[in-house]
Amino acid sequence: MASVPRSILIQDGRTSRDTGFVLICSGYLVERGRVLLVHHNRFDKWVPPGGHIEPGESFAATAVREFKEETGLLVEAVSSQPEIHPADANATPEPVPFYVDIEREGFAIPALVQFFYVQRQPGAREQSVRAQLEEVHGAAWFGPEDLDALKTFDQVRSLARFALSNYPVAGERAAS
Repeated sequence: MASVPRSILIQDGRTSRDTGFVLICSGYLVERGRVLLVHHNRFDKWVPPGGHIEPGESFAATAVREFKEETGLLVEAVSSQPEIHPADANATPEPVPFYVDIEREGFAIPALVQFFYVQRQPGAREQSVRAQLEEVHGAAWFGPEDLDALKTFDQVRSLARFALSNYPVAGERAAS
């Protein structure tokens, strides 16, 4: 079966319009000064766990679901910004990504990608990584010293360095 490009439709009850983008969300988990990446089967490169948004999902929920699917780890998205307004009957704050870009390599339709910090859910700290071999060759932890030689995209190398230095849980960051 041929791969069908996936893009998102905006529907307002009267019309449907193609956004012209695939929507993807990924997560960066940093622990003990190392970042977790997966070796993606299709790209044949190391990337953060992530994937396509599904109907009814928020961006942060996509990053969390994809992280679990590709690594087996239970995580939660961590906002890069403070909560400005508390949840009420009308609005629920969502975590804010730390970076957003549009990617073209490997996509039939450009991908609008949001990158979130993630942390393990309470009680899941000792859980082992279990790579989902249908999508990834494996998962591994990398420190700053590993990134220059890593087979990855330049953008992943930059974001991994940023995450290692700026992860919101200061005690997990790589030493400067």
